[in-house]
Amino acid sequence: MTLRSVLLKLAFMKKSVRRAPRKGRPPSDRATSHAVIMDAVYSLLQKKSVRDLTMEEVAKRAKVGKPTLYKWWSTKAALVLAMLCERMAPNLEKPSDLTAEESLQFRVRTLIDAFGGPFGKIVAGLIAEGQSEPAIRQAFFDRWVSPRRAATIADLERGKNTGELRSDTEPDLLNDAIFGAIYYRFLLGLTPFSKRFGEELVEQAIRGNRAGNLRS
Repeated sequence: MTLRSVLLKLAFMKKSVRRAPRKGRPPSDRATSHAVIMDAVYSLLQKKSVRDLTMEEVAKRAKVGKPTLYKWWSTKAALVLAMLCERMAPNLEKPSDLTAEESLQFRVRTLIDAFGGPFGKIVAGLIAEGQSEPAIRQAFFDRWVSPRRAATIADLERGKNTGELRSDTEPDLLNDAIFGAIYYRFLLGLTPFSKRFGEELVEQAIRGNRAGNLRS
């Protein structure tokens, strides 16, 4: 067999080999399914509570199989929390050129706005579920509360370092005093729960921590 015939045979064999079919859905299909599922969760939770929501309803609304849901989210709470973090969190992102106090005011204002809208009911439902399910409570803290708490504390630490806040300010306590009050009013349905309330809350909490202020 000549070299030419060998090369022709190899070329023919290469063309004849079929590529093995890819397993699973293409990335574009998976992204579409994910978005549809998130839409389904959000829509259903406008009409019912987190407690009453079922994976069957989500699957039916999104037109996917239940195994698809459980492949990506092990529990209903995990699915709801994923939607919350994906759809609500971007609205809470702050500009990077704010002072520590301005950053705090921004975070408080946007959180109160979010809690006063359609996401508020969902957050309250997750917190309620977490009272009897420690895993849900821990997941809510790890994925939702902890990152935002850490970011706010970092802003307050920056305020100490730049001389905006007193050197003896305790950022973690200041953060918890402010956001603890917000969750308190939010969960108990106390009024007023407004932007004005948030502004006065921050002003009252931070007043004694501004650089140059003396504590009695």
